[in-house]
Amino acid sequence: MKHNNKSGFSLGTILTLCLTAAVTVGCLFLFGKIRGGNPDVRMDAQRVIGVVHTVIQGATEAPAPQSTVRTVTVTLAPVTAAPFTAQPQPQATSAPAYPQGQSYSFSLTAGGLLSFQSDISDTVYNKAEKAADYRAIVSPLSAKVYADMNLVTFPQLLNTSDHKYGDALAPESAADAIRLLGVDEVVLGCEHILDQGAQGAQDTVRALNARGLMCEGVNASGASQNRVLQLNGGAVAVLSYTDVLTAKSKNALKQDGALLRPFDLDTVRQDISLVRGQGARCVVVCLYWGRADAASITNAQRSTAQALAQMGADVILGVRPSRVLPMEIISCTGEDGKPRQAFVAYSLGTLLSESREGYDISGCLLHLNIAVDAQGKVTFSSAEYTPTYIWRQSVNGKTQYRILCSADPAPEEMTSQQKEVMQRALNRIQTTLADSPVTQRK
Repeated sequence: MKHNNKSGFSLGTILTLCLTAAVTVGCLFLFGKIRGGNPDVRMDAQRVIGVVHTVIQGATEAPAPQSTVRTVTVTLAPVTAAPFTAQPQPQATSAPAYPQGQSYSFSLTAGGLLSFQSDISDTVYNKAEKAADYRAIVSPLSAKVYADMNLVTFPQLLNTSDHKYGDALAPESAADAIRLLGVDEVVLGCEHILDQGAQGAQDTVRALNARGLMCEGVNASGASQNRVLQLNGGAVAVLSYTDVLTAKSKNALKQDGALLRPFDLDTVRQDISLVRGQGARCVVVCLYWGRADAASITNAQRSTAQALAQMGADVILGVRPSRVLPMEIISCTGEDGKPRQAFVAYSLGTLLSESREGYDISGCLLHLNIAVDAQGKVTFSSAEYTPTYIWRQSVNGKTQYRILCSADPAPEEMTSQQKEVMQRALNRIQTTLADSPVTQRK
C-alpha cells in the first residue's frame, strides 16, 4: 500500500493562522487606542477582548454563589429549580468531626411558633404591588434576639410561585421578616411541612436558605432533620421531630419516607448516638408535640422528657401548644451511668398568631447560656426569659400587628385599654414561669 505523506499545511491550519493574525493585529490597534485614554474606545476594546477570550477558551458558567451562617459546617444550597432529591440519613464516622477535650460555651435564644396567618397577611398585603411586608411586625422584638444561636419554629410553608396565602401558607416575603427578627435557625418540623409534598418543603427551605437561614426538621434541599453545628469551637447538634402530621403530610411521607423521621424514642436514641459519634457534646432536641389547646403538661410528656434526658438530650424545646408552659431542669442518670441534667421547655408558646385568646397573645423568648466542660458535662450558667405580647390595634383606621416585649414601656400610640391587655399578658407569663428555673431578663 502506498502512503501519501504531505509535508505542507492543511487548509484548516492556514485559516486558523490567518484568524489568529487578524485578532492579534486588531488587539494591537485597540491597545494603542486604550493607551490613548479614549474611554469609549477603551470600553469597546474590553468587549472585543472578552469575546476573543470566549472564542479561544470556551464559555464557562460561573459557579452559583453559596453562603454560610457563622461557623456552621454545612454550606447552604444555591436557590435553583433543580428537581428534589431526598437526602440520605448521615452515617456515623469513625473519628469525631469536631475537637474533643476542650471546654466551650454558647448562648441560645429560642422562641415558639411564628405564624404569618391570613388575618395577619391581610394587614400588610399591598394589592397594587402584590407584596406583603411583615417587617414592621417583628422589628420591635428584634433587639431581644442576639444569641450565638437564635431559633424559632415556623409552622407554615412559603409560597414562592404566586401571591396566594392562607393559614398554612405564607408569602415568600415572610422569610425576610424571620431574618429581620434576628433568627438564624428555623425549625420546620411541624404538622403542615409536607402538605405540598417534597416540592413545597424544598421551595420553603430554598427561600429561607437564600436569606442566610439554616433549617431543621425536614430532609429537603438545604435542610436536614438532624444537624451538627460548630459554635465557639465546640459542636452542637440540633435534632427536630414532630409527632403530629396532617393527612396530606402523612400521604407525602408514604411516597418518600426519607423526607423526615417521625418521632419515637428509638429513633431519637439512634440519632443522639449518631451525632455524639460525630463529636457533638451538646444536643438540642426540638419537639412539635401535644395538643394545640393544651393548658398543662401531661404525664406522658414528663415521661418522654425524662427518657430523652437519659438518652443524652441536653436541651428539650417543645412547641405546638399555643400557650407557654412551665420549664424545668431534669436531673437523672444517663444511659452511660453518669449523672446529667437537661433543661426542658414543655411549650414555648406563640410569638405571632392571629388568635386573640388570652394565653395565645402571651409568649416568651427563652435565653440560655450553656457551658460544656472538657469532659462533656453540660451546665446552664443562666436561664432567662423575655415576656412577649402580640399587639393588635387599629391605627389610623388600619389594623396592625406588632410583637412587643410586654415588660417594656408601651408605644405612645397604644390606647389605655390595650396597655391593660398587655399588662395582663405579662402577668400570665410571670405566673406561668414563677416556679420555673428561669428569671425575667432585665
